[in-house]
Amino acid sequence: MALSLRIVEDVRKTRSDIRDRGKFAIDNNAKRVKGRWRGELANHQRTILDSLRDLSTEPLQSLITVLVIAIALALPGALYLAVENLERLGGDIEASTQITVFVDLDASQNAISGLESQLQTLIGVKRITFISREEALAEFQELSGFGSALDAIGDSPLPPIFAVQPDSVEFDRAGEIAAQIEKFEDVDLVKVDMQWLERLRSMLEIGQKLITALGVTLGLGVLLAVASTIRLAIQSRTDEIIVIRLVGGTDSYIRRPFLYTGLIIGLTGALIAVLFLSSSVIWLNVSIENLATLYESRFSLHNLSFRGFLGVTGIGSGLGLLGAWFAVEKHLQSIEL
Repeated sequence: MALSLRIVEDVRKTRSDIRDRGKFAIDNNAKRVKGRWRGELANHQRTILDSLRDLSTEPLQSLITVLVIAIALALPGALYLAVENLERLGGDIEASTQITVFVDLDASQNAISGLESQLQTLIGVKRITFISREEALAEFQELSGFGSALDAIGDSPLPPIFAVQPDSVEFDRAGEIAAQIEKFEDVDLVKVDMQWLERLRSMLEIGQKLITALGVTLGLGVLLAVASTIRLAIQSRTDEIIVIRLVGGTDSYIRRPFLYTGLIIGLTGALIAVLFLSSSVIWLNVSIENLATLYESRFSLHNLSFRGFLGVTGIGSGLGLLGAWFAVEKHLQSIEL
């Protein structure tokens, strides 16, 4: 019986020792991983500081490269903002697009009421507004500036008007509705003035293609500018790179500071481009808002959105990284031990 109790006690002690050893091993592994991450983070921080220090040693060259990137990003960015605001302006105007129906001058009130009922039965009509002859004359007097001269006119020479707003801004759909209205009795003329909107859409489509073409062209210029800067930095540190390779340094370790340099250059250029675009929009908005007030409009330019900000900074940083990568890869292959 005593032997059995001793065996049970030994088994429990063995299990406890195994548990303590496992816990000790896990703690050691966790500390080792944590220490490794801290070391990597410290290495990256030191590399970033070294990259900033290297850029500060050549301030003129670094400034020129950053300004080239800023201009290359600002030009397509400005065109993008222009197209975006024109699209918004076109959308606001499209929302108020209407079909003007001129009624015969000799149409009776019953005929006008019947025509209004016919217009309300049309499919695709969102809203119908009736303007009487007297209201049309009063509006004309106010807008034309000939109020006193028109006071001598007895009856209004202007016909009654129905302003029909379709629920779709497509020109073809508006044309179909106008063709149906022309067949109604007591309709003198139907006017659809939407062709210029189609021209505006075509111009906006051309603008979007110009943005793509200009962005690609200037993007290649950014790659070349960054690659040229990194190439000069590599040439000045060729001996250092050879020594690092001799002592066992990997290509990723050699590549890291130059990639950070390209990232810093691209990000700085992108931030300057965003600052330039935002300042330009604020400056132009003063004149545009004054002009819009004269036309009784509240239109103003929209600045770069947060999504646009992320896009510009992301593109700048990406181009900086990509240009640095190409330059480093090319020169690492050309360096022979």
